[in-house]
Amino acid sequence: MIEFTNLRNVNHCPLGVYVMPSTDNLFVWYGTLFVHKGYYRGGVFKFRLNIPQEYPEKPPQVYFLTELLHPLRDPSGLFSLAQQFPTWQPNKDYIFHVLHYIKNAFKKVVLDNLAEPKCLNKGALEMYRTKPNIFANLAQQCAQLSITKSILYENYPESNPVRFEDLSDSRFEELKAQILSSSTSTTETKNSIEKQLKDRFQDFRTTGFGKFG
Repeated sequence: MIEFTNLRNVNHCPLGVYVMPSTDNLFVWYGTLFVHKGYYRGGVFKFRLNIPQEYPEKPPQVYFLTELLHPLRDPSGLFSLAQQFPTWQPNKDYIFHVLHYIKNAFKKVVLDNLAEPKCLNKGALEMYRTKPNIFANLAQQCAQLSITKSILYENYPESNPVRFEDLSDSRFEELKAQILSSSTSTTETKNSIEKQLKDRFQDFRTTGFGKFG
């Protein structure tokens, strides 16, 4: 919970990544990644972090719940962290480092430098290297499918607190007003909060969906 609270630090949780603990298990976090550029641009991909009881001695595991063609994801959804964390270093490597890697793994600079032994989907890696146009088309199909209502509105399992629904401009302004009115901070701080809200909610507004349950 200390690590989750520390995600409020702007340097910890990367923009476009949202996470919440499961409603019934603090060792399971659910997240959503918004991708704005690259092969997967426009995609909204849901994932789950499984945190072992032995953490921080052992690393968390990442599973992408949204169907996704990616060299690091196997058919079960398991997402390899081995490229970035070949040896997990307790009290030096943290969950927020994992979140940053999840976001960066969708960028060309990371895809270009993936090592085959670290990839769980070697077929996807081979396609990326030898048939980039086909890979780009399939990645974009994954991105477009991820924002269809049938997939985006799917709220399985029930313990996942990150939910999506229609979010109108009026509802957005109502939520913003509620958050700002609950703050007893100075005007300067409230202006800062409002700016952060605009940045954070922009992901949801551009897709037309979204809320945290």
